[in-house]
This record gives sequence, structure tokens and C-alpha cells, in this order.
Amino acid sequence: MLRFYEDVAFWVHVINPFQVAIGVLMMSVSEIAILLNRSYPMLLLDGVTYIDSFNECRAYKNLTYNEWFFPAHFPDNPIMPGSIQIEAFTQAVALPLLVGERNNGAPSIPLLLVGADKVRFYRPVVPGDKFEIKAKIERHSLGIATASAVGYVNNEIASECKITYKIMGG
Repeated sequence: MLRFYEDVAFWVHVINPFQVAIGVLMMSVSEIAILLNRSYPMLLLDGVTYIDSFNECRAYKNLTYNEWFFPAHFPDNPIMPGSIQIEAFTQAVALPLLVGERNNGAPSIPLLLVGADKVRFYRPVVPGDKFEIKAKIERHSLGIATASAVGYVNNEIASECKITYKIMGG
């Protein structure tokens, strides 16, 4: 059951307790921004369609040519940079960890990215695409969390990687 804190008090009105118990939790961009403590231009998730504490997250980013990185990467052939895709993965992996820590009664816990491994890019992500991310926490022990993240466009794998976080104080 979620414990509500002042900075996430909006959840009281948004989340049905039954949905949280079965692991179904949708989040808007403003809720994600508060939980991740990010704002534009570094908030790279537009929404969450499913999240399960310490387990899994399904998130997405709707891409338009107005994204800050497209005009420079590349002017005649805009492509979402791989480093930005990895940052979106790290944000999707962080969400179930942060929600899980909040459920355990911990205050805001900083996460330290310690690794991005086995990074692969299979197709370009371009304006007009919906970049869907499936992040799965594979191991969470002794303050270290490892996860896999896969990015899809039209149900086709666009990129993937392994993410490792150190949970500070964990």
C-alpha cells in the first residue's frame, strides 16, 4: 500500500488503492516529473502505462520534430540520439525503484547510475514515433538494482540495454 508524502500527495486523488495492490498504476507526465525530480528538457517520459514496485515499468515518449535534440541531430535526417534513448531507459528503470522505496516508507532516495551495458540500437527513432519502453528489474539486492530496458517503435525493437543503479542509503 502506498504511503502518501506531501510531495506526492496528488496520488491520493489519482490512484485507486486496489490498482496499486495488483501492480497497475498509470502516471501522467507531471507525476513522473515530481517523482523523478526532472523537468524539461531532461524529462524524457510522457507517461507510464504500467508500473509495479521493484519489478517493472512500461513508459513512453511521443516524439515530434519540436524535441530539442532533433534540429541538431541531424538537420536533414532527424534521429533521436542513442544517449537520449539511454537516458529515457534510466528514467523508466528508476520509477519502480522510487515507487518501491516510497512504499517502504523511505524518504526521497537518490539513485546513482553505475552502469549501462550491452547497449544495442536496431533502428532509428524519428519524429512522429511513439518510443515505448519496457523496463524490468532483474535483481534488487544490497542496494544495487540491475534491470533490462527495451525500446519499441510500432512493436519493433529499436534499442535495448542493461541498467545498473546504486540505491544511495540502501
